[in-house]
Amino acid sequence: MDMINTDVVIKNDQAKTENNTKRKFKINFKTWAKKFFVKKNIISLMVIFILLLGLTQVSVNFGYQMGMVDSFKKQTQLNFWLSQNILGFSNKKSESDWYVFWDVWSKLKNEYVERDLLTDEALVENAIRGIVATTEDQFSEFLTYQDYEDLNGELAGSFEGIGAEIGKRNGQVVIIAPLKNSPAAKIGLRAGDMIIEVDGKSTIDFSTTDVVKLIRGKKGTKVNVTVYRESIADKKTFEIVRDQINIPSCDVEFTNDNVAVLRIYNFYDNLLSEFATSLATIKQKNPRGIIIDLRNNPGGYLDAYLEMAGHFFNKGEVVLIEDFNGKQENVTEISKGDGFLKNKKIVVLINGGTASAAEILAGALRDNNNVKIIGEQSFGKGSVQELMPLRNNNFLKLTIAYWLTPKGTNISKKGITPDIEVKVPEELIDAMGSYEGIDLAKDIQLKKAMEELNKIIK
Repeated sequence: MDMINTDVVIKNDQAKTENNTKRKFKINFKTWAKKFFVKKNIISLMVIFILLLGLTQVSVNFGYQMGMVDSFKKQTQLNFWLSQNILGFSNKKSESDWYVFWDVWSKLKNEYVERDLLTDEALVENAIRGIVATTEDQFSEFLTYQDYEDLNGELAGSFEGIGAEIGKRNGQVVIIAPLKNSPAAKIGLRAGDMIIEVDGKSTIDFSTTDVVKLIRGKKGTKVNVTVYRESIADKKTFEIVRDQINIPSCDVEFTNDNVAVLRIYNFYDNLLSEFATSLATIKQKNPRGIIIDLRNNPGGYLDAYLEMAGHFFNKGEVVLIEDFNGKQENVTEISKGDGFLKNKKIVVLINGGTASAAEILAGALRDNNNVKIIGEQSFGKGSVQELMPLRNNNFLKLTIAYWLTPKGTNISKKGITPDIEVKVPEELIDAMGSYEGIDLAKDIQLKKAMEELNKIIK
């Protein structure tokens, strides 16, 4: 009897507290309601309600428009919204063309006789390729991830195919350069050959990427490449067995009277390591002079050229100018190396397969070191491309600038004119493509370079 039932006391207090709370809430709500529902606040509520209703209607309309994407005949309003807010068309003609685009899409998807063969992915990809093609720039193109992988394989110095660098000239896909020891070189393909068919399929209106896809293939398989050759004003078909292509970037040989023939085949991934080996040999043998052979060099990475340039030019000398055509200020690249080869007796060899970074090196040697250039007009690929990542592992390879020589010469579409022109007779071209080593009897361009170098040395 001495113990107090505290549980009951606590429960009773809780009940009182709960009742008081409910009462207070009811009183507060009624008070608030009386104060709020005056004439002025009723108008405010109506305004808020109308705004909410408007927002709801906009959301419903937008959802309705988005729901009509697959129904192309009913998407006029959505197309208008896209053209104004996403594509940013600045005039009615552009908006009208956008409607035409969707009309064509709709007719292809719904009325083309073999419409089941048309996938959305293929239609979109080709539409994108068409957009890029309007630049009429042969070096700008849309790349799928597979295209990108193929390009990376080539720049890394190894892939399966015929071994020919290709590009476009005057709208036509051409051989820029057959690669050293490749099936293309051994079979007789030449720089400047226009590829008109692959396995009987016309390449008219094909991009370089399209042609590469037709030519590339597994080692041991065959491909027929039909080219038009200006020198014989006729076409010729080559049956070529594809092979594993391992591309050397640089090597050096020495004549009996100690002249170095430094051959730079490209500016790919393995150039710098191979050039370092060749340079070490040159330092060891200390040749009387050097012939830099850039024939059939299709170019490659800009960074590889810039690092190599340091060995040819004194520190601080201009080695390249990037001209962005007013989009931004020109960028001047300078030598950062020791210029070990700066004062060596040098002549340079070029031909129609000399392109891109190889042309810039030749031009810089002439501008800065007064080096004599011998051979034939170079290809004229004087522009800078940047690989821009896109969604879904796609890429855009886009020309963003021109490469200028140190004295500001733009070689794009013109190439470099040699100081001494030496054209190879028709009967010797194939022989030059197949020989190995220094052979002055077959290689008349190299022979001329040797003669000019000896004049300089004396």
